[in-house]
Amino acid sequence: MMSLRLKYLFLLSVSLFFFSISQFLFSKTPFSTYLQLSAPKNKPVHLLIVSSWRSGSSFLGQIFNHHNDVFYLFEPGHPIWMKLRNEGSELLHFPLRDLLQSLFTCDVSPLHHYLPEGGKHISELGFFAESRALCTPPFCSVFIPSEGYDRHKCYHRCKNTLLKEMAETCKTYSHVVLKTVRILDLSVFLPLFRNPDLNLRILHLVRDPRAVALSRKSFDLNIEDHIVLKNDGNKNITISRVMEKICKSQVDINNVAKTAEVLRGRYMAIRHEDLANEPIKNIKKMYSFAGLSLTKDLEQWVYNITHEEVEGSMTFSRESSKVVHKWRTALDFNFIKQIQDNCKEAMDLFGYRPARSKTEQQHLTLDLVNKEWSQEKAK
Repeated sequence: MMSLRLKYLFLLSVSLFFFSISQFLFSKTPFSTYLQLSAPKNKPVHLLIVSSWRSGSSFLGQIFNHHNDVFYLFEPGHPIWMKLRNEGSELLHFPLRDLLQSLFTCDVSPLHHYLPEGGKHISELGFFAESRALCTPPFCSVFIPSEGYDRHKCYHRCKNTLLKEMAETCKTYSHVVLKTVRILDLSVFLPLFRNPDLNLRILHLVRDPRAVALSRKSFDLNIEDHIVLKNDGNKNITISRVMEKICKSQVDINNVAKTAEVLRGRYMAIRHEDLANEPIKNIKKMYSFAGLSLTKDLEQWVYNITHEEVEGSMTFSRESSKVVHKWRTALDFNFIKQIQDNCKEAMDLFGYRPARSKTEQQHLTLDLVNKEWSQEKAK
């Protein structure tokens, strides 16, 4: 009898085989013809938010989650990584790709293979309460309109709803948005963009590696770090080594987006710092990219969440300058220099200037985020 691990490897191999065939078949379709096929009228819009850990992607996801037209899922690949935690990220890209394809078309059946109890109740999907659509009718009937969307109350009230109900709920929305920090090689996911059943776009969020490194210091990512570095040989897991691989992956994602014809006009890069300093301006750009509009109510919500201290709420840039520059007063310069050396290519590409001395590091009026950088430069 094959071990559980061998069974999964076999399934992954079969999945890769069929995806290779589909990629070959779709490649025979002229690009101009594909554009006509991929975006028919009234077809749902699919948006994939890609980022890395501790880069502000949770807040970015909530910006879409709070839109009434959006069905949003937070980290759908998390169950895969937890179930197959002894594998490397390179291998886990394949089941993640298959899962994302299914979820974009509102098929939840693959989740049954990865959830702890086989996926009977929504509570097995650990982050389900991060999705407003899974906390309100028609999915959850215990919703009290006057209380609004509250993730903590949602978890306790909606946790016994059947997972299978998620599929029908998903189909009632015009936009399906999935957010993940678990893509390090975008090329594996290109078949999704060639799939005529999907109207797929990708939003790529990046952040100053020095700020990411600081955030990682106070956050337990031990399992994820081992998966990221699984195939790198050296068993010594350090933040600087993880950051080196993550920075390289962000550059690689951008390079694939610039060179893959199928992603032309379907890729947008956004910096955490720009979103922090000018949230409304940049949210309007992202919504336009996704085919959404910013309502007055949403604009007020964005203003409140980025300017007010609300206990138990997800705040963001109420003091944006302090958020952006916090690493400059909290990190040792030798550590900063190590991160800058390991992430030089990413910093150059996305417009982050190095601090060349401890004096420059602590001189906060010296701007180390290039204001002249634009999304166009990352295309």
